[in-house]
Amino acid sequence: MRRGMRLSLGKRLTVLLATASAGGTIAAVRNLGASGIDVRVVSSQRLSAAAWSRRVRRSYSAPPENQNRLFLDRLLAIGRTHPGAILLPTSDETAWLYTVNSAELERHFCMYQPSIETMRCILDKQLFTRAASEAGLPVLPIWDPQSADELLRLAPRLPYPVLIKPRTHVHRLRNDKGVVVHSASELIQRYQQYVGREQKRAGETPHLQNASRPILQQFATVGREGVHSVTGFIDRKGELFVTRRSTKVFLRSRPVGVGICFESLPPDPALSQAVRRLCQELGYFGVFEVEFLRFNGSWAVIDFNPRFFNQMAMDIWRGMPLPLLACLDAAGEKTALRELVSKSQPDDDSVGSVFYDGFTLRAILFAQTIISRAAHDRARWRAWMKQNTVNAIDVAADWSDPMPGIVHALSEIYLGLRAFPRFLRTVRRASPVIPSVLTKAPS
Repeated sequence: MRRGMRLSLGKRLTVLLATASAGGTIAAVRNLGASGIDVRVVSSQRLSAAAWSRRVRRSYSAPPENQNRLFLDRLLAIGRTHPGAILLPTSDETAWLYTVNSAELERHFCMYQPSIETMRCILDKQLFTRAASEAGLPVLPIWDPQSADELLRLAPRLPYPVLIKPRTHVHRLRNDKGVVVHSASELIQRYQQYVGREQKRAGETPHLQNASRPILQQFATVGREGVHSVTGFIDRKGELFVTRRSTKVFLRSRPVGVGICFESLPPDPALSQAVRRLCQELGYFGVFEVEFLRFNGSWAVIDFNPRFFNQMAMDIWRGMPLPLLACLDAAGEKTALRELVSKSQPDDDSVGSVFYDGFTLRAILFAQTIISRAAHDRARWRAWMKQNTVNAIDVAADWSDPMPGIVHALSEIYLGLRAFPRFLRTVRRASPVIPSVLTKAPS
């Protein structure tokens, strides 16, 4: 990873980061710490990789983020003791929590959050689809049945397969991307299961109406081009803007899931400008990840993440230090921010780079080999890793800061053992024909 740049600032800045096990937080800790920022971390569990980084000046224990009131009370206690730190969102949960409680938090912290209305339009996927369409971006067809009777009438007429997609990831009991169904009967059964599970926390999101009710989205098969991510930063005034582009080439679970491996792509000015229009339509500022897939001959937008994201270390390595940009904008360091954005503008990215969660990738391939005897798939991805050794960025492993990589591996082993029964069910349900995005041969 490229080293952070030391800045000449009027004052020493302090940043407080949560979601200490996330790849984005690990990347932010290293980027900000190497740039001379005082980095502090809130950790909800012992095996939280970012909290073990040598770049962290201090870590605090806290309840899990989804226990909102308890987590918020802990933040306020930290702020009263050590006031003035910048809060930057590290997950959908913290992005929403910081926004709706900004009046309380700003007494002790430097806040950097768009309005409640902006965040609601982003984190509610039905509202987001509408906003993206109004900004002129292609979207996938969606349906939002308001009742069980409406679902029963709609189900026979839908163009299957269909994705039952979480309306929001805020206050979710299970942090998945949704479930793909292939018939009306399967839709009704899985939809009812989803609602029955998520309704347990429906009352905890008063500003996000119908949070427990999913939307239905046309499921589009991902081709060899994969799911594209346009990642970047836009400042409070919407004047300073910078992006990078990448494609997701391996998923944690099929057919929808969190990305494990990404490959960099050269700039696409048209796609970047579309994202800029979208940010302006939403009134958004800060760090973002916007996801697209190919649908009916166009790049359709499918998601917007208003916070740090898993593969952010690759963007930092490519010369776009997103955490530092957000920190400077939050602190009002306009001269330094403008200079850094200018230096961060993309080149043609001719060298190329890849990002991966090396430990998790190897563990998934090993498990798949045992269960389905897919040794050829394991060999392909081992060749991919070997081919990209020079320009590869790992989510946690870094020889100059080794402890996060070790702790991340231990955490994945623990989580893997807990999730193994569900992994077995997923593999048994999976089609023997693996989608091309998951089997992209090394070039």
